[in-house]
Amino acid sequence: MWLDYAEDQARRRKQVFMKDWERKLDEFLTFNDRDVLPNAGRVSKKAAEEHARQEYERFAERRREYKETAGEVESIKALEAAVKLIGPGRNKHE
Repeated sequence: MWLDYAEDQARRRKQVFMKDWERKLDEFLTFNDRDVLPNAGRVSKKAAEEHARQEYERFAERRREYKETAGEVESIKALEAAVKLIGPGRNKHE
């Protein structure tokens, strides 16, 4: 909804300054029963970036584990399909 509003302002070629955007965004959030931070907060940029990096590393590890598991499942399915093609009664050494 906020992006629709911003797009409408751009289409109407309405000049809007950053302080106006900030005020309008606060009004938009308040209208939608959302909390608005009264100031810049207490977390430094460096601390926020470090937190984001740690969270991404955790996400990347979970994603790697998921892909490995999915790969194992696919490998097992491929092996089972190959066994069906060969047939269960065939001797490996024939």
